[in-house]
Order: sequence, then C-alpha cells, then structure tokens
Amino acid sequence: MKGTLLAASAVAVMLLGGCSKAEDAAKPGSGTLALTAPSSAPAAPAAACAHAACADNFYVDAVPADGCAAGSPCTLAVKLVATGDFHINDEYPYRFKADDAPGVEFLGTDAAGKGSFTKGAGDWKKTEEKSGTMTVKFTPAASGPKAVSGTFKLSVCSAANCLLEQRPVSATIVAK
Repeated sequence: MKGTLLAASAVAVMLLGGCSKAEDAAKPGSGTLALTAPSSAPAAPAAACAHAACADNFYVDAVPADGCAAGSPCTLAVKLVATGDFHINDEYPYRFKADDAPGVEFLGTDAAGKGSFTKGAGDWKKTEEKSGTMTVKFTPAASGPKAVSGTFKLSVCSAANCLLEQRPVSATIVAK
C-alpha cells in the first residue's frame, strides 16, 4: 500500500512539474511556442455551432460545389477559418481522410489512397492568413443524397502556441 501511495505521489509531482514548464513556454515573450496535443474532441452541439466543426480558436465549414451530377466528378470544400489571434499554420501537413461511403468513389491523389486528401498532393490551399480550403473530390454513382464525411487534421497558431486538431467533418451532397 505504501509503495502504491508513493508511486502515485511521484506521478502527481511529475505531472505538476510538466504543467509549469508548458505554461512557461506559452508565455508571451518567452521565445518558445507551446504545442497543444492533437484533439479529436467532437464538434460542439449543432445548436451551439452553425458550422461543420467549432472550437474556441477556429471553425470548419463543409461546402459542396453546385451542380453535382451522378457519374461526374464533384467537390466538397472543407474550409478552415482561424478566429481571434490565431492564423493558419503554414508548416502543418493538412490532411482529410474520407470515410468509406456506399455509392461514392473518392478521387484523392495522395499516396495513402483515394480517400486521402493532403497538402502534399495539392488538395490544400491557404486562401488568406486566417483561412484555407481542402478540396475533396469524389464521384457519386447515382443521383440522390450522399453523405460525405471524414477526419480533418488541422493546425492554427497564435503568437503563444499552435493547436493540432483532428475533427470529424460531414456534409450531405445531393447528386442530380
């Protein structure tokens, strides 16, 4: 029992010590950027968020292109917008990994497969200091509504730290 209590105390001391270092690194003027661990937290409830995903320092919209036709290539623009003091992280390898969807063929050109869309493959474009868009290309097999969803890996930064996030994003596309 004493050994377990001693080990738990040691872990608590290490955790508390680690927190102060992270806080020091995040202080303005410290010359060090603090990285926040990736979060795959679910988006805010729909009532609180009018976007595909929301957080305190960014939001994501999923906007299908007009005129999607069955059997033809279509696009979904996954747009990231940084808010407040945050901006797009130019160094981050943005990625969207599409979920398998019946009746939808993804047209990604990344080496990881047709369902992967990446900055390296040219699918990500920074549009302004605070925004950028991942273009997801796909072909619906038949007309009607199709659910397109996946995980968007993103990063936004302030002068003090950079956030690394993973957010589920989905949209319903209506193919004609």
